[in-house]
Amino acid sequence: MADTRHVVLIHGTWLRGDSWADTRAEFEQRGCTVHTPTLRFHELPLDEGAKKVGSVSLRDYADDFVALVESLDSPPLILGHSLGGLIAQLVGARVQHAGLVAACTAPAAGIYAMYPSTARIFGLHYLQGRPWNKPLCPASWKVFRSYISNTHSDAEAREIYAGLVCDSGRVYCEMGFPWLDRAKAATVDFAAITTPVHRCRRRPDGEYAGAAHDRDQVSAGHLRRDPAIRPPRLRGRIPTGDDEPHRRLDGTQSGVVR
Repeated sequence: MADTRHVVLIHGTWLRGDSWADTRAEFEQRGCTVHTPTLRFHELPLDEGAKKVGSVSLRDYADDFVALVESLDSPPLILGHSLGGLIAQLVGARVQHAGLVAACTAPAAGIYAMYPSTARIFGLHYLQGRPWNKPLCPASWKVFRSYISNTHSDAEAREIYAGLVCDSGRVYCEMGFPWLDRAKAATVDFAAITTPVHRCRRRPDGEYAGAAHDRDQVSAGHLRRDPAIRPPRLRGRIPTGDDEPHRRLDGTQSGVVR
């Protein structure tokens, strides 16, 4: 087996791979080879991506990352944030990996997460006709500032907001209404994840709380009973980009778009 220690970082909704710049640097300082792919069509400008990303499925995102992990010469640590946390679990159920971390993870099927703040952020999307075929556009600045970037300085929040892109409306229908999805795209085969899983969230004091579970302990029912690992609203600092190119899923390099 190769000596390379791979880390695959999966970003969240409306972001790109370069949002992991600070985290990537920390892993690289520890001798890891870090992969920060950008989700399908997220590398495009907002308007161009909106025309293509609306009907992308969670299965498409997961397929892209399965292909990436299988191309590596040793099993990686997979770390996902928010939507990336759910994708990390879907991928972890299909490939060999060294460990799995889901930070502030989006909900898998069977986990209730339609809290008032969630409805404020995403609710308008579901009021459209055929929302599963439409792009999930970034929230308004007011909603973003109040519910997503509420702990940043105004300058940091505006920098992040300026770089947001559209995401998939189909993905948010698969997560929001899993009982209507015949393909069960948001259903994680927890029994197939053979490494410890760590789910964490940021507490009000800025520290992370979470729990590590063996595969036999990870289930939707268990997560519902443990308030320490329910997916809350996003708090704390989102890693911001720098001028370092990041690797797309096709292996090419892409610069930061601000």
